[in-house]
Amino acid sequence: MDRKILIIDDEALVRNYVRRALASRGWAVTEMDNGASALDLLRRETFDVVICDLKMPDMRGEEVVKRIRESLPAVRVIVITGSVSNITSPIVPGVSVDGFLIKPFGIDEIRDLAEKVLKNEGPRG
Repeated sequence: MDRKILIIDDEALVRNYVRRALASRGWAVTEMDNGASALDLLRRETFDVVICDLKMPDMRGEEVVKRIRESLPAVRVIVITGSVSNITSPIVPGVSVDGFLIKPFGIDEIRDLAEKVLKNEGPRG
């Protein structure tokens, strides 16, 4: 089954790294460099997983994730962050996510987490 994954990160190097890691599994990967454009795309296209950076200049990742959860609750969400301090409290207060990684992360880490999230397709508790 073809899986569609959306990467939202303002850093081109991170997007490219994640895209190559996931595309090697045969998944269709789309990249967006900001939250507003990504939310617009999500209104028009369906994705199985969204991988979203928490720190972006136009719209913080927390806001992007909150809006995804409000409008598309079935979409799986993985957050990535370069700040360990973001992980000491709930990642997105009051909003569930399906996984997170702290930058820098390895290719196998992002692949394995995406695969795990894709396999867990049942309703959230």
